[in-house]
Amino acid sequence: MKFNIKSFSLCIVLILVAIVGCDVGFNGINSNPNANTFAEAKYVLPYAQETAVNLMQGGLDVSNLYMQYYSNLLYANAGIYEYNPASANGEWSTFYIDILENLNQIIITAKETNQVNQEAIATIVSVWTVQNMTDLWGDIPYTEANLGNAPIDQKVISPKYDTQESIYNNLIVKLNNTIDIIDESSSPFGSEDLIYNGDMAKWKKFAITLKLRIYMRLSEVNPGLAESGIQDVYDEGGYFTSNADNAFKAYSQFPNNHPDNEQYRLREDDKVSATIVDTLAALNDPRLRVYASPTFDSNSYIGLPAGLEQGAGFTNSSVSPFGAYFVAPTTPGIIMTYSEVLFIFSEASARGWLTIPGKTAGDLYEEAITANMEMYNQENLDAVLGSFPGDDTYNQLSLDETEFPTGITAQEISDYLQEPGVAWDPAKWRELIGLQKWVKFYFQGTQGWHEWKRLNYPVLVPGRDALLDQVPVRWIYPQNEQSFNNANLMEAVSRLDGADDLITPIWWDK
Repeated sequence: MKFNIKSFSLCIVLILVAIVGCDVGFNGINSNPNANTFAEAKYVLPYAQETAVNLMQGGLDVSNLYMQYYSNLLYANAGIYEYNPASANGEWSTFYIDILENLNQIIITAKETNQVNQEAIATIVSVWTVQNMTDLWGDIPYTEANLGNAPIDQKVISPKYDTQESIYNNLIVKLNNTIDIIDESSSPFGSEDLIYNGDMAKWKKFAITLKLRIYMRLSEVNPGLAESGIQDVYDEGGYFTSNADNAFKAYSQFPNNHPDNEQYRLREDDKVSATIVDTLAALNDPRLRVYASPTFDSNSYIGLPAGLEQGAGFTNSSVSPFGAYFVAPTTPGIIMTYSEVLFIFSEASARGWLTIPGKTAGDLYEEAITANMEMYNQENLDAVLGSFPGDDTYNQLSLDETEFPTGITAQEISDYLQEPGVAWDPAKWRELIGLQKWVKFYFQGTQGWHEWKRLNYPVLVPGRDALLDQVPVRWIYPQNEQSFNNANLMEAVSRLDGADDLITPIWWDK
């Protein structure tokens, strides 16, 4: 994760505030009654939002390796499934301390001061964060999490692990309650809100849309709830209806650049995977020229095979680097998009759960692919690449303007939808939707990983030098939990049949 002096300064402020807040003894009589004793939400929210999106976009990149969106050219440990639980300590801490604790403080203060929209935004980001966490590990501390600084009668130092089922149920309740309190006529934030600039109508749309993702994740473990929940959301409306609704975090030039730009502008450890390159090439998918850049040696698209030990005979110039769009500083951080809504409705229709007048499952499937491809039209590519220097002084990839891709056209989309292996077939809905969602989630490894686990498509196999005979399906709990919260951890592991490993499925993965 990139270093940001503003974020660092905010951390120092929050630490000092925490120290002051704990000092209620002798020093309390000498405190300045006119001094602020907490950081204002307008300073805390952007830090929590940026940290959350940065982590999902760049910090959890191992999932991009699992999903074979890219492959390791150097430092091949993660790509061959060599996993050290200590490596998850940082992400676990970032989730709980930098993100959830800050959001929790906003929620507490907002409730005390009746700032319903501040409470709503912080709660929605918190729900999105917690779902990502529980989908990575399974059971996690939830109801007793972040209570180490609570009043003495509420303090919890060793929080229990809630079941993933109970967490999912509570996330739905939280979103419903939050949607009910949103006041669209006022805004608590402007530019401090890095996602929607304080637009509460858009926050409400995102909260409603996020319920669709949560419900569909339950498709194999609780299909009744998934069906009724998706039907209710559709009936009530208010979800994303175009790409204009997409939940993005904007990035700018260095030092406020996209985390993937920060990672790759000075190094070339990873390359586009042969799995995604070969799949897109076989389907004549125009996204290939956006997802990858031609090799330096052959000026063609050649992916690096997944799961190889370091080097394995390949060089930087012999395999394709990432497409310029995905390593540009101003590429938007994707949280959720309209395309996902359409895929969810298509799947619900194919399962017989949902009937949309005038729309078949195939219609919705084609609209989902179209919405995703339109994100890479010329206008959207120009908006990102127009300010990308793309030269050797700025990025190690040495991309220049002549190598930037052209946008995907309407005709290309129309032609693609008729391609064998793409054209809708109701008998193959799971295979087709699984494949296209995997393609759509390129560089959004965690979401691609979770949807692949749920639908079991496309078929992915470990690489040549992989240490496991199957692709991982969860993360191992961090090492620090073994040291500081072992009893509760062991109880959670027992619900995994005692196997805290990479190949034991989480609760909804059936």
